[in-house]
Formats: sequence, structure tokens, C-alpha cells
Amino acid sequence: MTGASNILVAYAAAIGLSALVCAPVGAQPSGLAPGTQPGGDIDHSETDSVVSRPLPAPPISVTTRALSPGHWTLHESNYVWVPPETRLREIHTSALVHGSYVWRNGLYVWVPTHYANP
Repeated sequence: MTGASNILVAYAAAIGLSALVCAPVGAQPSGLAPGTQPGGDIDHSETDSVVSRPLPAPPISVTTRALSPGHWTLHESNYVWVPPETRLREIHTSALVHGSYVWRNGLYVWVPTHYANP
């Protein structure tokens, strides 16, 4: 299985599991969620149902991949054709931070252009 299909299977399992855990209003309590706790409230009978919240969906990791088109580039004093890519490469989706001087430990230090941490 590929990574994307593993994520889809895990997501479908989480949805199915949350549907099993949720009980409709007025349903009899099950062994998973008893209606009352021992020594609990006197106001509630043992036939009160307990409705649980559905489980949150697992976070989906998104990786963007792309192919670069062919282009001309300057190599020494000549232009050279760079062919298009044949394999997908990961694209940075975080913000590009331009280089600047930053005050650290009593000095200005040059921090080069980099991608921000997500």
C-alpha cells in the first residue's frame, strides 16, 4: 500500500470506530459506557444513556510534489538547456524568509535566506 492509501484506511477506520462508540439518545447503556457510576448520582436511573463524542479525525499529512519544467541556465559563459525532471520532488510549502541581520548575544549576525519552520 502507498502512504496515501494507508492514511485513507486509517481515516476510514477512525470514522467507523467513532460510529461504533457513539450511542443514540435513549439507547441502553453498554459495557463500554455504563449509565451510572457506582455510588453515583441518585437522580439518574441505570437506564440513562451515555452519549460520547465522536473521535476527532486524525491529522492528514500533506506533502506536495511536483515536476520542474525544462529551462535554460547560464553555465560559465554559455547557456545550457536543462531537461525537465522525470521524478517527483518535494515542494516546500513553508514561508520563505529573506536573509537579514539578527541581534544575538550582543552582535548583529547575518541569517541567510531560509524556509521558516512549520
